[in-house]
Amino acid sequence: MKPMLRQKQVLLCCLLATTFLLTENAPADTDSMNCPGSLPAAHTALAEGDQNGANHLQLSRKIDAGADFELDICAADVTISGSADNTFRVTVDLVNPSQPHTAADYLQKLDISSSHVSLQLHLLRALRAKVMIEVPTGTPNLTTNLAQGDLILAADQIAAERESINVGYGHVNFQGSADAYEGLQVNVGLGSLHDNRKDGESHHFIIAHSFPGSGKGAIEVNVGMGRVDLNPGQSKPI
Repeated sequence: MKPMLRQKQVLLCCLLATTFLLTENAPADTDSMNCPGSLPAAHTALAEGDQNGANHLQLSRKIDAGADFELDICAADVTISGSADNTFRVTVDLVNPSQPHTAADYLQKLDISSSHVSLQLHLLRALRAKVMIEVPTGTPNLTTNLAQGDLILAADQIAAERESINVGYGHVNFQGSADAYEGLQVNVGLGSLHDNRKDGESHHFIIAHSFPGSGKGAIEVNVGMGRVDLNPGQSKPI
């Protein structure tokens, strides 16, 4: 494929993804998430042992080995890492909580089956939410959709066959060496890519760049508008 045609396709796909993730008028769909500026009427009930307060939510669930994960978050700074004990953990801290709501009011969906886990956090930008998510290290497929915010992905802790990381507007900090994947594809509609390894290069505007690896699985990072950093501050090979 010609480079210019590839760049145009990347720009179109990323901007369409951004529009969908950020829109307030997207069509209703029980399997996908919209991010309007107000909370939906329904949210998920908590289980015994979960922690919930005005500015803090913490929950953990044992997950069957081999379950896929789909994470949908409206606006937050998110860190995704691995857990070695097949436990799914979610921690939400709100810098600017909104009374009379508690943090659990923003837990729109948590569906867990033997083969699939779906999480939706309807967090509003004004809350300045910080989210920590741990998924089992053997998760075969991980899809993350973040409408707006910064995302840290500890890719070297998750041995997924397929990881799809989609950010509408924000910054992705990718952590992991070449043995964390077989191939890494980074697409940015409008923004920049910074390869922070020794002799790494930076790219700007419309970006479609691939990195071969020595591990297993494919990782694709898509950012509509923003920035991707590969191992910032480190000289380890990506």
